[in-house]
Amino acid sequence: MVLVGIDIGGTKVSVSLGDCRGNIYGHERTSTQSLRAPDEGLPIILRLIGVLLEKQHLKMDDIQAVGLAVPGPISFKQGMMLHPPNLPTWVNVPIKKFFKDHLKKPIFFNNDANAGALAHWEFGTNKQLNTLIYLTMSTGMGGGIIANGRLLQGGTDTAGEVGHFVLDAQGPKCPCGQRGCFEVFCGGANLADRIRAEIKQKKITTKILEEAGGKIESIDIQCLAAAVKKKDEYAIKIWDSFIEHLAQGVGILLMVFNPDVIILGTIASHLKELVMTPLRKALKNYAWSMPIEHCCIEESRLISQISQLSPLALAIAGLKSI
Repeated sequence: MVLVGIDIGGTKVSVSLGDCRGNIYGHERTSTQSLRAPDEGLPIILRLIGVLLEKQHLKMDDIQAVGLAVPGPISFKQGMMLHPPNLPTWVNVPIKKFFKDHLKKPIFFNNDANAGALAHWEFGTNKQLNTLIYLTMSTGMGGGIIANGRLLQGGTDTAGEVGHFVLDAQGPKCPCGQRGCFEVFCGGANLADRIRAEIKQKKITTKILEEAGGKIESIDIQCLAAAVKKKDEYAIKIWDSFIEHLAQGVGILLMVFNPDVIILGTIASHLKELVMTPLRKALKNYAWSMPIEHCCIEESRLISQISQLSPLALAIAGLKSI
């Protein structure tokens, strides 16, 4: 069984070929910015698929299904991308229909966080447990929830949008329009934006800026982490707040879902030593000991291949449902 996986991420687009065991035969990438408008971007993705098939000496006749993972918000039922923040001109795009019409194959479609949850459930170290939650913990804070062995979609396709439950109604403004969302405190892009603004406004002296080469616009989560390791006082204050809000968000999920496993994505995978131990220590303030002790809370082991495995997992789950 050969499957095509398409993953449209916040910064890059990945097209891959693989099988139901998670073996990746090949992949092609381009930047998300290169897509521009849908009438330009969708044909670019088609061309990437063509290039990949040619390199692997395959034809579309050899493909059984296509998995399509896209940034939210989406309409799962209509197969539409609604208004993704990183693709502002992609409003109400019937993307599932486009690929079905052009590829003539079954298309299995969902948002990237739900696809990531399915990838961990299908291929991860804790695969096919009863209740699994995946937090993308990357540019933003997306979530995918598998409960009783099934992906939660929700009545309006917004189940798992954990990045936008409110931790502090008086907190910073979120791009979604609310204040104090989980994503504002723990999404990489929002966190970096707040650090840049505060350093600039208050003229703070910090090793975070040194790590960015003295350029405020270059500050990112890696600069923050490097400054924390160097015992920078301001960086430690920011990081402690990040961990506390992360524990608050994870604690809510523990109390609501009592999951078997919670898997944390990019930031936790790249900065494991700075995230996991302080998170576990802080969790006792936000959840009971029973759900904490029951749940395996760990960083993703699939993060290096998540853009390839996530859409493949969508295709596999879709084929199983037929």
